[in-house]
Formats: sequence, C-alpha cells, structure tokens
Amino acid sequence: MSSPHRVLLTAAIPLLVSASAGVVAQLVGASLLGHQATVQLAAFALVGAVLNPVTAAVSGGLRGMAPFVAACRDRPAEALAVLKDARRLSLGLGVAGAGVMLCVPLIARIGGAPPEVTAEFGALPVLFALHVLLSAAGGGANGMLVALGRSRLVLRSSLPATGVQVVLLLVLVPSMGVQGTGVALLAATVVALVLSNTLLLRLPEWSGQSVWPGRPRPRRIARMARVGVPMSATRSSSSR
Repeated sequence: MSSPHRVLLTAAIPLLVSASAGVVAQLVGASLLGHQATVQLAAFALVGAVLNPVTAAVSGGLRGMAPFVAACRDRPAEALAVLKDARRLSLGLGVAGAGVMLCVPLIARIGGAPPEVTAEFGALPVLFALHVLLSAAGGGANGMLVALGRSRLVLRSSLPATGVQVVLLLVLVPSMGVQGTGVALLAATVVALVLSNTLLLRLPEWSGQSVWPGRPRPRRIARMARVGVPMSATRSSSSR
C-alpha cells in the first residue's frame, strides 16, 4: 500500500471506529426507551432532533482549526495556541447551542408536539445543554491528536466514554426513563473530555502546558471563524 493511502487509513480508521461506537450507544438508548414507553421514545427523539444540529454546529467550529494546526504542525507551541483560539470560537457557538436546547420545550409546543410527549422532557433539555457547553469548552482535543498524527489515541478516550454511556443507559433508563439517557450522555461527555485532554497533555511537546483558553487573540479567532462558522452551518444543516 502506498504511503499516502496508509496515512489516510491510519487517520480514518480510528475515527470511524469512534463514530460507530457513538452510534451504538444511541441505538442502545433508543432500544431501551422503546421497551419503556412509546411516549418516552418520542420525547427522546424530539430532543435529539434539536441536539444533533446543535452538536454538529459546535464540532464544525472546532474542526475549523484543522488548516491552522496543519500549518504549524512542526511548531507545537503555536498548535496549542490554535486549539485555545478554537475553543473560544466553539464556546460562543456552544453558549448559543445550549440556549437552543433550553428552549426545546417551547419549540416543541410551538411545533404542535403532543402534551404527553412534552411532559416527559423533565431535565433532559438541561442535561443536553450541559453536554453542549462541556463539548464546546473542552472539545477539539481529539481533532488535535488527529492533526498531530496521533489518531490511534482517539480510541483511548472515545471507547471508554462509550462504554460508560452504555453501562449507565442499561442501569439508569429502566428506573429513570428518558432522564437516564441525559445523565448517561453527560457522564460520557465528561469522561471523553478528561481522557482526550489528558492524552493531549501527555504528548512530550506539551508536557506541563494548559489546554484551556487563555488571553484571547481576536484577529486569529476572526480568521478561524471565517473557516469554522461556515463549516458549522453546513454540518448543522446536513444533520437535520
């Protein structure tokens, strides 16, 4: 196999496995709710229909950092600064997205959702809003690992997080119903962010550094926004 193909497969396969694991967790949650009550499954589907484009918008903003990381791949200190800029951009998108999630009950009523479905929401919109905020504030670590040629490390954060989510779904959904899916997703998000950022900081070139946003660089953030925001809009519209 030629070198370019090997490089592409090395980067793509871990990401494919990671994405597939996330789909499995969603299927487990939907299946468990289907056995609970149809109305709970409908509530989960309705909130999820809003969550998907919101999450896609946040991840699109983070992926806007890719060309800027590629330009300084051999300069780790500059690459870390790019990640911090990306997190400032995605946090703005995340705050807006979390606001949308909190408005899900209102959106559902305006859209004519049956009252028995909206009554099942409970804390689910709040839990999903927290998931969006956490992903925006601490995300991008896996993308940075891929950009730095460390794609296999992505599995070390995504697979344990998916495992935690599936276990919590199996434990919580029978007793908590649709609320259990929100708790499971939020817990999995925390695990994924902790592991991915820990792996990032264990790279020799970033040892002892901080990955959290520091002093803002408005011009660089604006340049990244010209890439990330259109990507967010494209991803969110395609996920509907």
